[in-house]
Amino acid sequence: MSLPKRLIPTRLLSQDDKPEEVELPKLPVPTLQHTMVRYREALKPILTAAQFETSCTLIKAFEAENGPGSRIQKALLDRREQFDNWAYDWWLHDMYLNNQICLPVNSNPGMVFPPEYFSQLSDMANYAATFVGQMLKHKAILDRRALPIERATSREKGQPLCMAQYYRLLTSYRRPGLQCDRLISTENSPLYKDDPHVIVICKNQMYRVRLKKLTDGEFLNENELADEFHGILQECENLEPQLPVGILTSQRRNIWAESREILLSKGADNEENLNLIEECVMIVCFDMEVLGDQFNSRSNISRSKYKAGNRDETNMMHQMLHGGGFETNSGNRWFDKTIQVVVGMDGVCGLCYEHSPSEAVSLLQVVEDILEKSRSVEVNCSPVPKQHSAQREKLNWVVDSEIEKHVIEASRIFQGVVEDLDFCVMRFDGYGKNFIKQNSVSPDVYVQLALQMTYHRLHGRLVATYESASTRRFALGRVDCIRSATSEALEWASAMNLGEAIDEVEPNISDPLQPTKRVSFKLCDDKQKLEYFDRAVKKQTEVMIENILGDGIDVHLLGLREQAKLMKEPTDLFLDDGYKIANHFALSTSQIATRTDTFMGYGPVVPDGYGASYNPRSDSIVFCLSAFRSSQITDSSHFANALQESLLLMQQLLNTRQS
Repeated sequence: MSLPKRLIPTRLLSQDDKPEEVELPKLPVPTLQHTMVRYREALKPILTAAQFETSCTLIKAFEAENGPGSRIQKALLDRREQFDNWAYDWWLHDMYLNNQICLPVNSNPGMVFPPEYFSQLSDMANYAATFVGQMLKHKAILDRRALPIERATSREKGQPLCMAQYYRLLTSYRRPGLQCDRLISTENSPLYKDDPHVIVICKNQMYRVRLKKLTDGEFLNENELADEFHGILQECENLEPQLPVGILTSQRRNIWAESREILLSKGADNEENLNLIEECVMIVCFDMEVLGDQFNSRSNISRSKYKAGNRDETNMMHQMLHGGGFETNSGNRWFDKTIQVVVGMDGVCGLCYEHSPSEAVSLLQVVEDILEKSRSVEVNCSPVPKQHSAQREKLNWVVDSEIEKHVIEASRIFQGVVEDLDFCVMRFDGYGKNFIKQNSVSPDVYVQLALQMTYHRLHGRLVATYESASTRRFALGRVDCIRSATSEALEWASAMNLGEAIDEVEPNISDPLQPTKRVSFKLCDDKQKLEYFDRAVKKQTEVMIENILGDGIDVHLLGLREQAKLMKEPTDLFLDDGYKIANHFALSTSQIATRTDTFMGYGPVVPDGYGASYNPRSDSIVFCLSAFRSSQITDSSHFANALQESLLLMQQLLNTRQS
């Protein structure tokens, strides 16, 4: 998806509710000197001394007066004048569309809602109808381009934020490609505009439900939607599960692209089905299989606030991330679609979302509004479901032995992905953001330091850490990377974990990209630890502010790399082991704050890494921690235990300041 070259204005609702257009500033191109200084700083705590020396030599050559850096930088500044957002297209492809790994677990986050109690099929239908009905009300606002604008709440308060991500939520689809995926927009599609629909999947059967009445063109209300959903549930109850065509979307992207071409070759029905799925508003997944209460369980660390029967919150998150495998609900999905709301027969509900069109914050805002408004909406479908309705139609796939072979192979491979995920939902109840703020520290900064301390506690070193930082203050802004593994964080974590490390790292002969730690410490008192903590907080805050104000380094480095390719400019900087290590994010983190008692999580982004989302609440912090069982290095339960210890030790340390 290429960037338009004209500025896309953000619509702003003024106090008299009249929309006006606001032109947001373009994303800056940081100075070359600034980025190279910050890049050196980011490399130092995660490299060996020898690796760091090599990287510094390459940085010096790159930024030298006659080096390639200045020429590439000039070209980037020219590019900034030509595009609304000079980095967006490169960033989208690098982060998502060029990535061949399978979407579930690796890319698509899952979100768990507070569980419901469903005693009959009509309860499931009513719940889904309420959600879809409220989403249609939101869609009406989007269709008028009248969404009230959001504004920055800190660091230049009141600055308008780019709303483009909101407008992509219901109008996007990620189509697989042999070399590169495409992000398809359905916003101007006649089908989306004139005859919108949702896709319902139940027991691997797929249905199209038209959202406008065929009689008068008015949208179905919640009760009418519930009738349609109830009819589908009743029909599927008496049907055997269909061949799970949806599980093909769980494959590596190039493999799924091949399977898709084979589907298309089997006839017009398959082509029409694929078009209907691409252009739907959203997907509703009715899960009729319940994951066992010990599904993929490694420990009882989760301390669930909610349970559905004997299922804890970790178990629920597995269902949202991947469905549980081909024998349960993984074929009851279509992972390319942006929003899939999941309604389980045992009351476990949530969603799986495809990440490329939007960051979590825009989706959370919409979903939480829907959940809050749904409390006051009473929906009741007819006690006797309609057996036939012109509003809905079943999608029939043309399949043969070739397609069946692809489905069987996809199911086998994805089962391995499901079983490899090591997940843990941890509710830390020792304290929350109230205590943190009382100590004049940003909750986000505090949790980031806790994660650094925890990784160091387990592995004796720090690693490249990714924390997403929103750049929505700029036109088409998405995110840059806050690199939380700073030298200041290493100094403090070393002091907290029994002392201050004297020898940092030494090369690992078997794997030069993964240095090992030599344990040698000198003890520090609390006063020294507090000084280190304050320095680490100051540095983390500084890096965070630079990122949200458009002065981060990762998007700039990406731009320098891609512009160098266009110019055919040789750049050893991006072939360096240091660059590879810096982009091997063994700790992928994100603050996902919610108003409701929902939570969101995702898998690690590298085989030997952790995923760590967190939601600081007033008196608790909810963590979603992930790893892969196949890794000999990581373990989500061990990380959760160490994280609890870190948080308690941090509290004890800060309390010494008051004594």
